[in-house]
Parts: sequence; structure tokens; C-alpha cells
Amino acid sequence: MKQNFKRLLFILAAAVFLYASCKRANAPSVSNTTQAVDFKALSSQIGTQFYKSITGQYGGTDVNKGITLPHEAAFAANKKFSLNSVVPLCGTVIDTTYQTLTGVDPKMDTIKSHFENFHFVYTCDAGVVDGYLVRDSLVNKNFRDGDLITDIYAITQNYAVKALDQTYKYVSMDGSLSSLVGTGSGEAQTSNTTASIYYLVGLRVNFASGPADITAGTTSFKTTTTEYNLIQSPIKHITTYYGTIQYLGNHKAKITFIPGAAYIVDLITGVVTPA
Repeated sequence: MKQNFKRLLFILAAAVFLYASCKRANAPSVSNTTQAVDFKALSSQIGTQFYKSITGQYGGTDVNKGITLPHEAAFAANKKFSLNSVVPLCGTVIDTTYQTLTGVDPKMDTIKSHFENFHFVYTCDAGVVDGYLVRDSLVNKNFRDGDLITDIYAITQNYAVKALDQTYKYVSMDGSLSSLVGTGSGEAQTSNTTASIYYLVGLRVNFASGPADITAGTTSFKTTTTEYNLIQSPIKHITTYYGTIQYLGNHKAKITFIPGAAYIVDLITGVVTPA
């Protein structure tokens, strides 16, 4: 059983590597569409995974924070930096790589590892800070040998955020986002991953009175789901889907698959209704 759990960890790690490689090379994925597809459940997963990725729930930059540095520790040693401190902030670049590890005994503790490569640049208009460019890649892994369970989250944020009013709580987002979520069970000897690439065009995000609400804009996506089974074969099913997301406000979005199925998804709760 322990050997199977190690194989499971290896397969999930390989999934992250393949996700990163395919994302960089834009390589085509293998498609297997012989199974009946639950587009309703997939809509919920695609929508909530996107929302969690832009709001820092997997780590990385949280759009809810506004036009501020996500990793405040980077400036903590120098008190002269602030949002209104134009000279030092305009064009300021933060570029760093770091990793952390918590937990000691995998039989007793949940071991959590974090690796991140973070690149952040403040942008200005007429000498006033009004946005940022972020390129953030991170991988989080959680595993507990005693329960034979492991989870992996990997995201790459590569987009521009710009304030659209003087409150800095209504912003635009344009660029791309990649996200992979994987869960494995050593006892069942199975693992499932969902990897998506999203292309953000003209998103309008309002967080003046609560959690980020995307009120306008569109996103095209490519999502690949992979099912691993250590008993039958290293890879059981790989399926790729394409589609679009239209943002409706009130934390709702219309997800349309190409071709066909369309659903309205609550991006916070994941509740799905027919479009």
C-alpha cells in the first residue's frame, strides 16, 4: 500500500509537470470522449476553479486586495513605500522565488509544501499608481501518508489589473490564467486532475461592497480532465473541452461548451442551473 501511495504522489507530480509543459508549448491534449459527460458538474468545477484562482484561494494574487502588493513582506523592511508614494512605486518590480514546508511526520501530520515564483510590477497613469502586472506561478501540495490522501493545486496568473475609478475597488482584468487541481487516494489507488487555461478579455471586477463580483467581460477556456487508476493502467481517461464564460454580475456566469451545453454557474457556491 505504501508503494502505491508513493506511485500516486509521483503521478500527481507528473501531472503538474505535464500541465506546465503543455501550457508553455500549447501542446494538444489527447481526447477520449467515449464516456458520457456530466457538463453540469464540469461547469461548476470550471467556474469555481477560475474564481478561486483569481481570489487567492489557492494562493497567489487576490484581486479582492485591490491595487496593493499581494506579498506585503516584500516591502515590510522599507517603511517609505506606500500606495501614494509615486516615485518609488511607479514601475517598481518585485521578482522573487521561495518555498515553504510545514509538517514533520507524514503518518501523523498533513505535510504542506509551497513553491512560488512571483513577478509583480506596479503600473501608473500620469504619475499615479493605478494598476499592476502580475506573473505568478505556484504549486501547493498537501499529503498525509496515514490517510493515503494527497491534493495538489497549481496556478499561473499572467494578467494586468487596472483601476477604473478613484476608489480602486472597480478594476479591469486582461490576460491569462492557468489552474490545475488534483486529488488522489492511495487506498482507492485513483487520482483525478482538472487543468484549465483561461483567456481573460475585458473583465470588470467590483469589490466595493463584498467579495469580487465580475460584472462584465468574457473568457475562453480549454479544460483537460484526467483520471488515473493505478490498478488498471497509469492513465485511464484524458478528455479535453473548449468553451466560453460570459460574466453576468451577482457572482454568476454563463458557461458554454463548444459545441452545445450551456449553464449558469454561481462562481462562489458552485450551484448550477440550465442557461
